[in-house]
Amino acid sequence: MNARRGFGSGDSAIQAIKDRLNIADLARRYVNLQRVGHRWMAPCPFHQETKPSFSVDEERGSFYCFGCQASGDLISFYQRINGLDFKDALEQLAQEAGVSLRDRPAGPEARAAGDLRRNALKMHEAAKNFYARNLASSAGAACRDYLARRALDEKIIQGFELGWSLDEWGALAALFERSGFNKEQGVQAGLLTKSDHGRVYDRFRHRLMFPIKDLNGRTIAFGGRIIDNADEAKYINSADSPLYKKGGNLYGLFQARRAITLKKSVLLTEGYMDVLTLHQFGYQNSCGALGTALTPEQVKRLAGFCSDFELLFDGDGPGRKAAMRAAEMLMARGLRCKVTLLPEGEDIDSLLKAQGTEAFERLRRQAPDGLGFCMRVLKADYAPKDIVAWTRQFLASLEQPEYFSFYASELAQGLGMEESLIRRDFSHTLIISAQSSRRDNFAANAGLGTAGAGPAGVAGTGGTGKALRGPAVETQVLDFLARYPQYAARLREAGAEFVFATPRGLEFWAKIMDCGPDFAEPDILASLDDKQRAFWTRSRDFERMPASSEKERLQLEQICSGIERLIAKQNNHSRTQVLSQLNDDDYEVEVLKSLHEKLTGKPLVESKNE
Repeated sequence: MNARRGFGSGDSAIQAIKDRLNIADLARRYVNLQRVGHRWMAPCPFHQETKPSFSVDEERGSFYCFGCQASGDLISFYQRINGLDFKDALEQLAQEAGVSLRDRPAGPEARAAGDLRRNALKMHEAAKNFYARNLASSAGAACRDYLARRALDEKIIQGFELGWSLDEWGALAALFERSGFNKEQGVQAGLLTKSDHGRVYDRFRHRLMFPIKDLNGRTIAFGGRIIDNADEAKYINSADSPLYKKGGNLYGLFQARRAITLKKSVLLTEGYMDVLTLHQFGYQNSCGALGTALTPEQVKRLAGFCSDFELLFDGDGPGRKAAMRAAEMLMARGLRCKVTLLPEGEDIDSLLKAQGTEAFERLRRQAPDGLGFCMRVLKADYAPKDIVAWTRQFLASLEQPEYFSFYASELAQGLGMEESLIRRDFSHTLIISAQSSRRDNFAANAGLGTAGAGPAGVAGTGGTGKALRGPAVETQVLDFLARYPQYAARLREAGAEFVFATPRGLEFWAKIMDCGPDFAEPDILASLDDKQRAFWTRSRDFERMPASSEKERLQLEQICSGIERLIAKQNNHSRTQVLSQLNDDDYEVEVLKSLHEKLTGKPLVESKNE
């Protein structure tokens, strides 16, 4: 069996990019490098300073900052400096270096999908330029007057490439036909609309146009605003297309990404004009949710840039509800957030332009954190039974069980609830969660031992006595998995996921298992963070891999046998220790027994002789 199946071309592609592109030349686009010995030095682009603490080593192809400890290779530098995820950074650099990331030639369907995306990108670029020309022409005079009344700077208008769609049914469609695109392609791109009778016409007419960009700076959609009192929807957005899915992007993120990365925080609002005004007043780390409720996809995208969020919402009833839901999603991911509510009748645009930054900063200083805001709303607007229901739902939504203790104590104190009752409710949640794919780790890390439930019951963090596993075992398993991902199913069968001593180890395991053995290496690397990526690279040092498939299978069986022996030892070690720590509390014993039965399908039998 080829140990490198599915990864070889990815390895060579990444190395080819590094061979063809020089990290110093790349960094020089963003900072002023000066030669110091065998290195290049400059002020760090990743934190605010003037001293040359940023070092580039051409020979090693790496960078390091002595101030903020940012480090990595050419790809991670490009990723970080542009606020891109790994896959986007890799694709852009591959295109620049003339390197193909494909394992094999694309089939007919893949080629057709690729052609559709490329055409859609060209059509959006043409539409953006068309709208910009319209705004500058005599036809855009009314829109220019509107922008002047809104006191929007020309720098912002140009920087966000605003435009104007003509008050005509087929102006854009005609442009596409002159450019060699047919109307059906325009419909597929989401820029033209087809009626029930088959008539095709421009989706946007007589509107101020806001281009929506991806993180590569390519226009992928539009928002359009009516500028008069016409009896139409105030805002409309592009329809879903091969480039754009509602709820998956954020307005202004492309323009804000560098500032968000530098400040390690983001100001998140709702409207297009609010984003423009925030940037105009110097809040360049701001972006908008495109007029929809914040989505998990948007949270995930922003969480790649920072962990500190400030929500800016209207102070009316709908605004409070939207802010509360957004705060819940952020806190469930372990992210920090504050909630700034605007006075009723005001939005960010009107407040900043009428009262300036001083009034806005005063509101920001008074803003509660996300949990404090939620508790205020609960106590003001919710009945007791609804408060209890919300608490259960929120705690059940936490993505990591380690967050539970922090939130349980805060909620108990802030809402006047008994913390013991909250914890008891959470025990019931554990029983239900035990049926999920991550059930064993979830229960162990929450501090409830699952004696006899397999190795999850003896997690070192689970309060079940001496840990019989450790980082050395974890590292050995993950090192082997990284080198030979084709054996993932065998490792799982042996119980490998149950020997991890750290949440980081389990996270790494889950990411590799999600990708599977047949993915190209760039797809796996895209899912890993910087430290995990470094571990993956070290593990896949082919010089120290066994030279034959027989040796690698022998190593596999040795690891699996070791895992199975460890699991058996853990099971024998855990049962009586867990029971003794429950202090004969009948309720918790019953929870333990129920959770064990859910996990194993067998009843838990107490033994006094073990």
